[in-house]
Amino acid sequence: MRRMPSFEADRKTLIGFIDTFAKGIDDIVLRVESGTIIAAIGQLTHYLRKGTPCTSDDEGKIYVSDIARFLAFLKSATSAEVTVTQRGRGRPLHVKGGNSNLELPTSTYIASDSDVGLIEKIVKKAEGSMWTSFASASLPAEATVDGADLYPLAKATKVIGNLFTCKAEFRPKDNDFTVMAAKKSKGKMFVNAEAQMISGDKESYVSHFAHWLPDLLGTVPNQEVTIHMGENAPLVIRGPNDDYLLIVFDQEVDE
Repeated sequence: MRRMPSFEADRKTLIGFIDTFAKGIDDIVLRVESGTIIAAIGQLTHYLRKGTPCTSDDEGKIYVSDIARFLAFLKSATSAEVTVTQRGRGRPLHVKGGNSNLELPTSTYIASDSDVGLIEKIVKKAEGSMWTSFASASLPAEATVDGADLYPLAKATKVIGNLFTCKAEFRPKDNDFTVMAAKKSKGKMFVNAEAQMISGDKESYVSHFAHWLPDLLGTVPNQEVTIHMGENAPLVIRGPNDDYLLIVFDQEVDE
């Protein structure tokens, strides 16, 4: 008999979890594994993977083709828990919350998942190197920071407008990790986080990014996280217990 992936989760927790990924994407794959929902998206700008607890007897993948409608239903439901089921890829998605039910059509193609497999192969190699490298980039610097210290930069758009450039700099000897958003006509906004150095023998390590970085930093867990950096290299942020992973690809762009 064909298994039907399904899970039950706290409704408000699930809303917050999906919201983490929702900006800029329309669809997502939810992997149900060992009492955890794992979601990952891969784009030209970044890779983001995160997990949240659930209750499930049937593991597998659940394909959400319309995040906006999925979230709208979750927010309109009044039950504490919701149940999500799907008979397979391309089959309707069923969501139940109390006396409310939703059936959504799904596609066999999930755009946000199209590059995940390739990126996760590189992630596996990086894990094997203890995150001293990612693909061809060297990541000699490692430190721990409080994820909450990075949140203020998420408001950069309100302060200095859109389409700014970003720079991340780690100064090992100063135990300082700084992220800056800048726009020539509007000014600069800095966020400094105390960084407990684990490795890094240069005076500083700098990488450049574009305006999407602040929003991504807003997804970092509100607890101690580990960062990995190099010179003009991706910025890697890992949560405890491997339940969170963000890789922001360095891309220096003009305003």
